[in-house]
Amino acid sequence: MSGVVAAAWADDGSGGGEAMTRADPTGPRRKPSSSARATLLELFFDVFYVAVFAQLSVQLAADPTWGGLGQRLVLLLAAWWTWSVTVNTTEFYDPQLRAVQGVVVGTVIGVSLIAVALPGAYGGRGLLFAVAYVGLHLARGLTLIIALRPHRAHEREERLLFWFVVSGVLWIAGGLAEPTWRTGLWVGALAIDYVAAAVRYPRPLRGPIPLEHYSRLSIHFGERYQQIAILALGELTLTTTLAFASTPYTPARAVAFAAAILTALLFWQIYALQSNNLVDRSAHRNPLQSAYLAPYVYTLVVTGVIATSAGVELVLHEHLRTTPATWVVLIVGGPVLFVIGRMNSEYLLLDQLPKSRLAWLALLVAASPVLTMLDPVLVTIVATSVLAGMTVTDIWRLRARALAS
Repeated sequence: MSGVVAAAWADDGSGGGEAMTRADPTGPRRKPSSSARATLLELFFDVFYVAVFAQLSVQLAADPTWGGLGQRLVLLLAAWWTWSVTVNTTEFYDPQLRAVQGVVVGTVIGVSLIAVALPGAYGGRGLLFAVAYVGLHLARGLTLIIALRPHRAHEREERLLFWFVVSGVLWIAGGLAEPTWRTGLWVGALAIDYVAAAVRYPRPLRGPIPLEHYSRLSIHFGERYQQIAILALGELTLTTTLAFASTPYTPARAVAFAAAILTALLFWQIYALQSNNLVDRSAHRNPLQSAYLAPYVYTLVVTGVIATSAGVELVLHEHLRTTPATWVVLIVGGPVLFVIGRMNSEYLLLDQLPKSRLAWLALLVAASPVLTMLDPVLVTIVATSVLAGMTVTDIWRLRARALAS
């Protein structure tokens, strides 16, 4: 990217980025003085992901085989990527720009189609899913390139568009292919999307997006990720409540329901313990690392919640004497992924890696082979108990640190 464009993006409001300000005194970049609150349009956009998360958890529970879990993971990662890329758009650019608002509205339409296609994505709706996913990314890129060209700040979007065209070929090919070939093609497309972002979307002869583009974040960025995490927890409570209400009452189901609600509360406590510190660090002390890694770290958080939700559905609808290994992956693996995701944030931004959490996670993972011999309700109780023990030790640890300081 040319030095002029890089300077425009690095402008911090102190007089730098002169080239961009000659084209437009305000420019397309989000202003440092902008509100940290999400706009109403952004919140409306997030609501659609409750439907997506609910569909994904239902689909995971509907086919709890190894193949089924793998297929639904592909769909989950694709759906998550649409949210993450859109959030970067509203963080990098002024959310009041008509082009940015149009991008969000267009993404809402695309996400609605993705939600509709999810149940049949590996059946008759594979092409609908692929076209919706590719279409929203291409529409976003073209819209922003046209809108940002007068500001000479469009080259970032050209890089993203280039790579979404490359991966889009595999997405569409997978949608047209037989289901037996579809997973492989879509895994390849996902790999391109995730790896291209990791290496900053390099274009032939132009190189990757400069690191300066990731060097300034607002509190808004951390708030947006907090909001989607809370919405995911909302999906867990919603799915749990609806599943319990739609099945005949039994004491075992009542215990499983109580354990699931307690799990949601414990997830919230684990997530909220140091959330203010994390948001502050992401914006003011480690913006480069936060912008670069947040999409990947939160993949674990969101996947963990959705897997837990699917596990709850299985336990509430099915009564078995033992627990299949794939059920254990959902019931136990969900909390493990959630906690690992949160620990990654704390390690990267606060340089904290609590040994007590590692010990609790090791205990839960080590016990997993034995859990297959237990009733699913008992497995749920074990997972919830470990989360409770982890939360108590977290609170003690933070209180001891506060007293010591």
